[in-house]
Amino acid sequence: MPEATVHVMQPPETLRFIKVTATGVLHWLAQPDAGPERAVIECLLSMDGRTPVNLRAMSASLSWPMAQLARVLFALNRSQGIQVDMDAPLRDESGGDALAGLDHDLQTLAGTGQRALLASSDGLCLAAIGWSDEEAEQMAGRLAPVSEQENTAPVLTWFFARERVVLCVDAGVDQRDPAWVGVARRLLRACGPLGLEPGLA
Repeated sequence: MPEATVHVMQPPETLRFIKVTATGVLHWLAQPDAGPERAVIECLLSMDGRTPVNLRAMSASLSWPMAQLARVLFALNRSQGIQVDMDAPLRDESGGDALAGLDHDLQTLAGTGQRALLASSDGLCLAAIGWSDEEAEQMAGRLAPVSEQENTAPVLTWFFARERVVLCVDAGVDQRDPAWVGVARRLLRACGPLGLEPGLA
């Protein structure tokens, strides 16, 4: 009599939607050096936020063991750099294509009556709200050397690949605004990730 084959049912993997927060964007993308937390933030920003995160695929793309990815995700969750949810996001925060839409994101961040400007480290104006074209170009040129300095309230510096991107605003902006995530996604698509240095994995 042939032996019966027993099929063991594996429990379905829990679907997780992992959202990068404004806190994560403002803290980790302001670091000039590559590191595990920044690598995870960049990896998540490059994904479609409306799709559940496949942790095994993410682990493979980073060339990390699952245990290391779990530790970094746990640390980011504790520091509020990411938010983990079981439900799909209600709105699309993917950021659109490359730099398209930066003006809209800047307007959202700056609010009514404020000026805001994004400039590359070589003095190119990427987007501006409340400035004439000529004023924006002049201001972008003046901001280029400022990007060497530490972040201050009206001037923030982010790092993408070999690019430094400087944001200048008239006054403080809400550092919890989800529009930060859209700006970061667009800049990451346009400039590329900083990457993970060998030996940190």
